Amino acid sequence: MNATARSVGREVIIGRNSKVWRAAAANPAVAARFRCAIGHADVSGFAFEADDRVWVFSYSRSPAENLALLSVLAAARVAEVVYVSTATAIVTRLTRCYEYPRVKQRAEDDARRLLDARVLTLGIVVEREAQLPAGRHAATLQGDLDAFLLAPSWPLEQGRRKNLFEMLGAPMERGWEASLHRGYDAAQWLMRRWPCVLRPLDLLLRLAGVRWYGYVNLSDRLWNSTTS
Repeated sequence: MNATARSVGREVIIGRNSKVWRAAAANPAVAARFRCAIGHADVSGFAFEADDRVWVFSYSRSPAENLALLSVLAAARVAEVVYVSTATAIVTRLTRCYEYPRVKQRAEDDARRLLDARVLTLGIVVEREAQLPAGRHAATLQGDLDAFLLAPSWPLEQGRRKNLFEMLGAPMERGWEASLHRGYDAAQWLMRRWPCVLRPLDLLLRLAGVRWYGYVNLSDRLWNSTTS
C-alpha cells in the first residue's frame, strides 16, 4: 500500500489503554487532536475510513493477535499506518530469547510488509531525564513525543522510520551498583545469543530495585555502540 500518496483525515489510536498513549493523552492538545482511541478488542468491529491515519500503540504477547490486527488494517485500506515500536527490538540482531523485543520486532516487520507502515521507535518514555535508571539509556522525553504527535515529520534520511529517542542518563553514582553493572554487562555480552540464562539474576536485580537489567541493558549497549 502506497500511503504517502493519500491524504489523511482522522487520527485513530489503537491501544487506548497503553501506558505510553495514556501519558500522551494527558496533554490537552494531544487529546484534542486524537479524539478517536480504541482498544485492541475493538478493531474487528470498528468502521475505519479510507483517509484514516492509524497509530498502533497496542501490543499483544501473541504474534498471531498482532498479525490479525494488522490484517484488519490492510483489508480496510486506510490511508496510513504508524506502528509504534521499541528501541529494545535491536537486541533481535543478537538473540531472540527475550519475548518483548522479539514480538515487537516481528509485529514491526509484519506492519511494514503488509501495510508499508511507518515505524515510530521509542525508548524508555519519561517526563524528565532524572526519572531514568542509572546509566545511559535509549530514552524518549514525554515532551518530545507529544510534540511529534502534534506535528509528525519523517526525515528523508530515515525513510519511513523515525527514531524518537536519545541516549540519555547519568553515571552510576553508587559504587556497588557500578561494579555490579560492569560484571553483569560483561557476563551478558559473553553469553551473546543466550543471555536469558541470566534471568534468575534479573529477578533478583528487580527485587533489589535495579532497573537496567535484561534486554534493556543489552539494547542500551548496542545503541551506545551504534551512536557513539
